[in-house]
Amino acid sequence: MHGRLKIRSSAEQEALKKKEKQMKVVKYKEAMNLIFQKRDDNIYDDELLMLTEGILSEIPDLSSVWNIRREAFKKREGCQEEYIELLNKELILTENCLHKNPKSYNLWHQRYWIINQLPEAKWKSELELCNKCLNLDDRNFHCWDYRQQLVKNVGVPNQDEFEFSELKIMGNLSNYSSWHYRSKIISNTFSDETEILSIYHEKYNKELDLVINAIFTDPNDSSAWLYQRWLLDYNMFKANDIRQIKVTENSATIIFHGNTEIKPDELILTRKYSRLDPYIDHTVTWYSYNNKVHSKQWSSNLPAIANGVDREFLSIFVKYNNKSYDLHKSKNCNVWYYKSSIKHTDTHRTQLIEQLNNIEKLLEMEPNNKWALLTVILLMKNLDPIKYYNEILKNLCTLMKIDNLHTEYYTDVRSKYLLDYKLHTLRVNEEDFDTWSTIDLSNLQLTILYNEHGLGFVEQLNISGNHLNHSLHRLAVLQNCRKLTLCNNNLTNLDNFPYLSSLKYLSLRKNKLTNIEDILNLLKLHKLTELDIRDNLLGVNIDEITSKILAISPNLILKVNE
Repeated sequence: MHGRLKIRSSAEQEALKKKEKQMKVVKYKEAMNLIFQKRDDNIYDDELLMLTEGILSEIPDLSSVWNIRREAFKKREGCQEEYIELLNKELILTENCLHKNPKSYNLWHQRYWIINQLPEAKWKSELELCNKCLNLDDRNFHCWDYRQQLVKNVGVPNQDEFEFSELKIMGNLSNYSSWHYRSKIISNTFSDETEILSIYHEKYNKELDLVINAIFTDPNDSSAWLYQRWLLDYNMFKANDIRQIKVTENSATIIFHGNTEIKPDELILTRKYSRLDPYIDHTVTWYSYNNKVHSKQWSSNLPAIANGVDREFLSIFVKYNNKSYDLHKSKNCNVWYYKSSIKHTDTHRTQLIEQLNNIEKLLEMEPNNKWALLTVILLMKNLDPIKYYNEILKNLCTLMKIDNLHTEYYTDVRSKYLLDYKLHTLRVNEEDFDTWSTIDLSNLQLTILYNEHGLGFVEQLNISGNHLNHSLHRLAVLQNCRKLTLCNNNLTNLDNFPYLSSLKYLSLRKNKLTNIEDILNLLKLHKLTELDIRDNLLGVNIDEITSKILAISPNLILKVNE
């Protein structure tokens, strides 16, 4: 029996591991307590550096400990030689820690901080380190982000980085980090001088060919699909491009394609009564509907023009961002309006059609490929949402069946598409501004209001028969709406109902409202003339409800259950 190793039982081994773990926890707590105590006492000595190094060597993702080390280094900044020596040792420590956790935000942040502190930063050697890390794991997006910072300092040409990303993609088509990095540099490398596309069309075609090859190689990998979506879903309009304008005798409303800030004297509205009259420039105060600095919708009150009460304008235009927008007069009312046109270039339309044909071929082989179905929907929507209306809804229905874990997402996608379709139909068929005054979005089973700023000019809106209980805050854009019908929307409260300055008629019939205080608070904010709250679950008797409501709005036409 002598000389033989004792083989511990599994129970003994577990007990020993547990004891060792407990001892490590005790030592860790003691070290951390001492570290924070020294910090509180402003003692940044060698012992503090030793303790923090020991902790980080085991647990390299502790941001607070890295912060303390930086504080300690700054305390020694006065002694240049010692400071530089500490920084170089820190480079060694972080590199060793990267072996333990190469995807730590804090590690890469610490390393970038060190490099920027050194008087002679070794940018090229850092780039070589990035190459080594990406060779080990080319999906390390922390390293890709670090690399993006380095190449700016090293002066690596965008063309070289573009070729590097392609090399990584060819080595691993499912490398999403490489595809994403490629999207960051391609616009700067191959920018389109016409500004129609994000990159010039020859390179654009090559990128689409590359991504199609990747998709057909592995149709179920999301990386290439997402990059293709980025290529195809370029912004036809910039955020500060004007989408629509409405001008009446006393007011003006402008809707942008994206959130935009309007600075004083930046947007000027010009009116003219006759050929003999001079142009009258109005530099007015613009205010956003949501009181934010950046907004999609801006309005103003126009000053009255002397001796012009009974006269109509000859012309109106808006000057903004070095562009002039000519307005057209509505046929049936004294309203002037502008709408941006939606047109594809022939080149881009050809590319969209070619991509659609390719993906449809793939769907013939893999009819249940969700990425292919999603991309087909995007392509059809960009090409002609009216022509492909039924096919888009059919594809969304298929997606809900084959990928039922994401049914709610597809339901929201459907809602976004239906609203876009309705607004697009109005834009295509509009011959008079009156078509925008009343819009019916009832019984579409909408779950979300999306691009709601497209409803900014609506005066009467029916959104009954939907599921918009989580979208009430998005109604804030309806500052021109006088009549709003919100029947049968599963509303349980009105907590997020916004202030609508023009609202006079509101129907909340057939919801699940239970708190009369919600109704009273809404009435205190709005000067309603008519309110319909029939068929709710309000928990007090009808006489009491009526009494409380009329105490706030005595002249209100109220509809309640009898």
